[in-house]
Amino acid sequence: MSRESYIEALKDGIAKLRAAGRDLTLVHHNDADGLTAGGVLETALTRDGFKVERIALERIHPPIVERIHDRAAGHPVVYTDLAGRAAPVICELNRDRSFTLILDHHPAEESTSEKVLNLSSERFGLSGEAEISAATAATIFALVLDEKNVDLRYLGVIGAIGDSHDRGGRLIAYNREALLDAAERGEIKIISKANDKEEYVLTKFGGDIRLTPFSKSLTVLGAAGYTVGGPEVGIRACFEGPSPEYNTKLSELSSLKEERFNRALNDLKAGGLQVTQHHQWFIIGDGFSPMGVKIIGEFCMDIRDEEFMDPTKYIAGFQDMPTEIPGLGAFEWDLAKVSMRVPTPLGQKIVDGEMPGLDWLLPEAALQVDGTIDACHGYAAAALVPHGREEELIQLM
Repeated sequence: MSRESYIEALKDGIAKLRAAGRDLTLVHHNDADGLTAGGVLETALTRDGFKVERIALERIHPPIVERIHDRAAGHPVVYTDLAGRAAPVICELNRDRSFTLILDHHPAEESTSEKVLNLSSERFGLSGEAEISAATAATIFALVLDEKNVDLRYLGVIGAIGDSHDRGGRLIAYNREALLDAAERGEIKIISKANDKEEYVLTKFGGDIRLTPFSKSLTVLGAAGYTVGGPEVGIRACFEGPSPEYNTKLSELSSLKEERFNRALNDLKAGGLQVTQHHQWFIIGDGFSPMGVKIIGEFCMDIRDEEFMDPTKYIAGFQDMPTEIPGLGAFEWDLAKVSMRVPTPLGQKIVDGEMPGLDWLLPEAALQVDGTIDACHGYAAAALVPHGREEELIQLM
């Protein structure tokens, strides 16, 4: 597989999408990369004549997929920044009713239906770990759809920064192509730093907006504010720049997040952290409510290099999965979301091939406890598991 085959597959997907009807459901993740990817696709598809219903989603789970495809039956569905590994489940629950296009950047499984086309970049040799964010992949799709969509390339950069694709000091590969396109248009400024590192500044809206804090703010809005309209505020900020609405909502959610994180951090330091041979883990329960379950991953990321954490062990945190999903209604389940991260030294060992990545460790273990998995990277992964089976999951890894 190659970039050329990826482009050809996108052309095929676009032709099938256009033939499938103009009322379209777009499902995207709720972090910075997912919000920007969703914004890119909604804009590009609307320009192409589609009527788009956009749904921000935290997790792929069979009952959620079934409701989406029941509602969209007969109309096309597009997923971005999630669903790559869930392709077989989507095929089963779609029941050949809707043409479905998956535009993901995570490790993926093959589709089992001609009605579901899985174009996760990983299937074409384009690494979603550092080379291509979901938002950058979305901008490539948008360019194939129509070259005028080059004005959306800056959003690929925001998504890449939000997904920490610059952790080596600069963006590379397909993310860098998006960066250079946006820089040529005068929408992003590249600042050279010591040791061949770079900083990126968004200039599209007149002033200078540092992209690292801005992209992180989008994840706060999308994750901490998932149930209170945060994703919509974040996407508007991507297209219009920070507004009073953005500043107010971000301030409220940042304060809530800080208060809940400090409380959880103190609990862990007081003995709430459980430690095994290879893992350090904890259960938050509903302690982060009303924030969304994406926030447990953010907390794991925040504490990964704290002095009381073991730099050689994987980190796992469990948060209750709410039964109400914005835009989709109520569900009946008793689940916890597990998010896993790694301390910086362990992350380097994963990159060097000395230790297994989370995309290898978590999926099989989750399936063995009747859990469901989807988007996983080597350094960050998540799953849904039944309550009461948290410790069993840890033991299986």
